[in-house]
Amino acid sequence: MAKRATPWKEGKVISIETRKGTFVLAQMLKEPFIRFYKAFREDEDWEKINVGIFDTLFVNAVTRQFLKSSNITVIKDAIPDLKREDSDVWIHQKSGNRKVKVWEGTKQEIEFLILGGEAGGSLVKKDLWWSPTPEMRTRPHPSGVIDSVILESIELNADNTIDNNELTNLSVYPTLNERLYLCYLLNKNVDPYKDLVFNREIPEDYKIAIEFMSSGSDEEKKEKILDTYFR
Repeated sequence: MAKRATPWKEGKVISIETRKGTFVLAQMLKEPFIRFYKAFREDEDWEKINVGIFDTLFVNAVTRQFLKSSNITVIKDAIPDLKREDSDVWIHQKSGNRKVKVWEGTKQEIEFLILGGEAGGSLVKKDLWWSPTPEMRTRPHPSGVIDSVILESIELNADNTIDNNELTNLSVYPTLNERLYLCYLLNKNVDPYKDLVFNREIPEDYKIAIEFMSSGSDEEKKEKILDTYFR
């Protein structure tokens, strides 16, 4: 029987397996946004946990594919945080796509395609709690996908802005799971894909993330990565 996606409910607290045997605490907000907490365990003994005691790691929009493919457990006795305010400032990638080269000049050098015809992106407003109305069926910006533009182009060295704001992109399995594992491993919020978007140096810790993102149509390589680290 095919696995079904975890049903969505605002305020639902869930435990998500990152790599095998490492779990993160999260809470469903307005679909498709999830707030991930800086709360990790190597088991799922969360008990009657109050998520309000944890810092926000980041908020991300996720796909149905992520909810279907990830190992997710609903923490029924958990106390959700229904009052926390989440940022409405995001980074929106430029249109198109381009090739990036990682670890150039080494035996691990690899080149592959990512979204964004140019490096960087725009700083934008996007209220995650927005809903369409009969008078406004799409968001206020002409694109229909964001509310407004704060800064048309973020400088590639604007580390504070880059580090403190999330991409508007929908996140998928297993790249989001691996990102969460890296946050656990490095004890901070990191995003390998965003670092590629802004032409940042890619550390060796990102090896599995880069291997999966660069695998393209190589299904055998993808399956090997999934079997080794995620299922």
